[in-house]
Amino acid sequence: MSKNFDMKDLGEASYVIGIEIHRDRSRGILGLSQNAYIDKVLKRFNMHKCAPTIAPVVNGDKCSLLQCPRNQLEQDEMELIPYASAIGSLVYAQALAEKLASSFVSSSVVYVLMSSEPEAH
Repeated sequence: MSKNFDMKDLGEASYVIGIEIHRDRSRGILGLSQNAYIDKVLKRFNMHKCAPTIAPVVNGDKCSLLQCPRNQLEQDEMELIPYASAIGSLVYAQALAEKLASSFVSSSVVYVLMSSEPEAH
């Protein structure tokens, strides 16, 4: 590719699109982590000291229009809180994790099938 494009080898990737890449070639291990991205998101939205939980909604909690801003003062206060941006950043992390997991699973299945070469394949 370097014959056709101006490029520079920066070595092995360690962080790409919010994902930390950990390799142990001697043991054949590849690990991916979104911890740094999530920490960055939490700091950006001043939530880095929040208490982690398994699920943001407790079983039995109900959402209601009564929880929405009911007057101009409450609406103005909520405009200062970038709630949609925070949720969007976390949804991005979740979607990326799901995509990576499904890619690895389907790739692993293909490699297993290729290496076993049964007649049915």
